[in-house]
Amino acid sequence: MSLEIVKNKYLDNIKEILKEYNFSLYELNIVNDFESTVLQVLVENKDIKKKNMDFDLLIKANENISILLDDIKELKDPYILEVGSAGAERIVKSAEILQNNIGSYFFLNIIKPIETLTQFSATLTEFKDEEFLFEFFIKGRPKKIKLKWDDIEFIRFAIKF
Repeated sequence: MSLEIVKNKYLDNIKEILKEYNFSLYELNIVNDFESTVLQVLVENKDIKKKNMDFDLLIKANENISILLDDIKELKDPYILEVGSAGAERIVKSAEILQNNIGSYFFLNIIKPIETLTQFSATLTEFKDEEFLFEFFIKGRPKKIKLKWDDIEFIRFAIKF
């Protein structure tokens, strides 16, 4: 299985199929799982405010992508196709995704420490003037911090328990 062949020649077709089900491509991977090669198509909802994935739509997208790839003679090696959710704790890859998820809970690594902290979990409460306002607690005390996208080294969705 060649990821390069899939990316270079068929990525647009895969994206079109995903679009039919209101999904957007999050990531495309080749994973070696036990003795099998898995082509992993990770998706998220096109409407980035939606948190839940429709399992029936994932199955339909998987079936249609499978039909597309089955006809490709260049993909000679056996593989398993897996179309699935990018996950509840997926990495936030753009400021736009962050802007559309006000009220969500995140785990962040920031470039400049706050009271010696560079990692924390926080709720995004506002986006204004190109700054994100996060609220969180340090040792039981409520804190607020405004960050620009460039101040954030790493951010992913988080699950609050």
